[in-house]
Amino acid sequence: MESSEQILKWADGHVEELKLDMKWVPRDLGYGNYWTASSPQAKGAIRARATSALSFLERFAGPDSRWAQDAHKVFKKNGERPSMESGARAIGDIISEWASQVRAGQARPRILETSGIRAIASTDLMEQVRALNADDSVTPAAPIVLAGAALEVALRSAVEEVGLSVSGRPSINVYASKLRSKGILTKQDIKDVEQMAGVRNQAAHGEHDALSRERSGLMEQQVNLFLRTLEDAIEKSA
Repeated sequence: MESSEQILKWADGHVEELKLDMKWVPRDLGYGNYWTASSPQAKGAIRARATSALSFLERFAGPDSRWAQDAHKVFKKNGERPSMESGARAIGDIISEWASQVRAGQARPRILETSGIRAIASTDLMEQVRALNADDSVTPAAPIVLAGAALEVALRSAVEEVGLSVSGRPSINVYASKLRSKGILTKQDIKDVEQMAGVRNQAAHGEHDALSRERSGLMEQQVNLFLRTLEDAIEKSA
């Protein structure tokens, strides 16, 4: 079972990620001040982080909660004017306020079983990855970043389900190594995870020259396959 402390750490992580790869544009032509991507290639990664953050609010604040509904509204409104990036930052502000309310005891997160978290990663998030890959107007970085988020969510839930602890900065590779130490993942699984994490990092850090539509499609296939492998491995270890 997820704890409120763990969920709040994830919330803080989303808030920080939603600030990445942006620059501030001062008042211009009646639009006022707004945020924009620091480079054209970063726009897709920012949109993917926003999608992941919206999914987080739906899972832990509730899809019908005012928090999730307002986040969707503010993202859509800012996406129309002045900028999608301003909308992403606004989602971060909402998550930050929700987390403050949880810490103050004024709100309670929805707690989900770890197996349920993996189900969300393999269905909801990966369905969004599929939709992004099908949209030719979307940069390949966006579905790759979102697929990486699904991979990390699934690995994290598996680590917690088998009772392992992670010290230091958590990451896809750290979670996978913990599962390998327990004998849940194989050496080949680790190689596959490291390769997927590397592609995800390229997309997240703006190394877009190495990415392509074919690469994002392959990432989707690899993550889907690994999520099934992970679920089978957890069942066998029970």
